[in-house]
Amino acid sequence: MSDADEQAPEQPPPKRTLKARLKEQFDEYGKIAIITYLSLSFLAIIGFSVAIGMGVEPSDATGVLGVIFAGWIAAKATMPIRILITLGLTPAIAALVVRKKRATDVVADPATDPATDSATDSKPEP
Repeated sequence: MSDADEQAPEQPPPKRTLKARLKEQFDEYGKIAIITYLSLSFLAIIGFSVAIGMGVEPSDATGVLGVIFAGWIAAKATMPIRILITLGLTPAIAALVVRKKRATDVVADPATDPATDSATDSKPEP
């Protein structure tokens, strides 16, 4: 046997599916990724329901539920696009949340907040 027979050509790692990438992002970002995905889902369902409802005049509750169901079906068709949007938006939203949390923590600390002064904390006597 030669060295060429012993060494198999190196295979590139298999491409991850959208589902696997979304699960990894849920694991990394937690609630932020889940809220982003669900928000996009609800917006898609509402948007499609409104668009369908504008073209259809439901006459009763069953008609309204039919429009919402049709909106849900149309939103399911856009799931791969929503997953891609979630994968792109979640890191940016997480950065904004972290930045806002840091700003809130700094302001909440009385030692660093110039608005809280011990002279203004005293109550005037009646």
